[in-house]
Amino acid sequence: MNRRTFVSLSALAAAGLPASARETSKSSPELDLDLAREVTKVPAIVVAGAVDGKPLQLASGIAVDMSFPAASLTKPVFALAVRDLVKDGKLDWDKPLQDYAPLGLTGDAQRITAAHVLTHSSGLPNWRFQAGQPLAAELAPGSRWQYSGEGIVLLQRVVETIAGVPIARFMKDRVLTPLAMTSSTFAWTPELRAAAGHDRNAQPLERALAYYERKNFEILEKAGLRGESVTYDEIVAAYVKANAPAIPIAMSPNMAGSLQTTAADYAKFLARINADVAARPDDFRPRVDVNRRIAWTLGWGVDRSFRAPSYFHWGDGPGFKNFAWVQPDRKTRLVLFTNGDRGAALYAWVFRQLTGEDPAAFYWT
Repeated sequence: MNRRTFVSLSALAAAGLPASARETSKSSPELDLDLAREVTKVPAIVVAGAVDGKPLQLASGIAVDMSFPAASLTKPVFALAVRDLVKDGKLDWDKPLQDYAPLGLTGDAQRITAAHVLTHSSGLPNWRFQAGQPLAAELAPGSRWQYSGEGIVLLQRVVETIAGVPIARFMKDRVLTPLAMTSSTFAWTPELRAAAGHDRNAQPLERALAYYERKNFEILEKAGLRGESVTYDEIVAAYVKANAPAIPIAMSPNMAGSLQTTAADYAKFLARINADVAARPDDFRPRVDVNRRIAWTLGWGVDRSFRAPSYFHWGDGPGFKNFAWVQPDRKTRLVLFTNGDRGAALYAWVFRQLTGEDPAAFYWT
């Protein structure tokens, strides 16, 4: 088999996927991933999930089982664990986060709740980039949609307080292990067999996501800490000890973006979400309108382009562009990982070819 578009038959067999998983490629002769990668200047793409109920796994330019940084596709995984805490009665959607942990919030930020965070209506900025810069709400909580990684980190600290264990260990116990996501972790290590990020000309990108994860790893290692067993407060102390800026965007494990996973593993998570939409519909109703086509619910964007709502999220970081989609009425769920800064053009093209649909999610930001 050459490096033309292919369905990894060995990977499908290892994953226990039925023969129907191989039919999607045959029924889509126009799906030439090598050509698409050449045009978009993206070195590799991996796709997994199901289209109209038929399992699918595609790869081009890279091994199908390679690990990718999920980037912001981490957020929906974290949201699943948070929803379970609410279901267990350990967290209230509408109780201020400040009531659960000493977060040092002032002003309007004192009113921020878990529901505000997961619907990106906390009013917080996306990230701070200077040490010592106070965290303050730019908008009244609940007033409108504004994407915020800082809000996710606040909720991460609350979850860690409630659970009484480091966040990466909690997520492994509550999500990764139950879903058999055995090739996934929230704590990067140099031993990961991971894809390398590339710039817009398909050249290796020195400061891709792994560059920042390595810096974080080195700071923790010098303090005698490991990512899977470190608390947020311990991470901050390690950064202070290393005279490094202790700002949330730099620190990991980080529930806004530190998941390392494979497409096959992430597809298992999407299968859980597909089931949850039916089992827990209130968790997926639109809660904050962005425009007439796009809304936001707890951890997911809601695309109202078609006859029934679909759920989406993207993962965007230096050298990597990813996308996840769950369309329950079509029994379609897909994750697309790419390792190039032009990856959004590639994954959107592949998505259209696979599904025959062109959602608003690709255009509104």
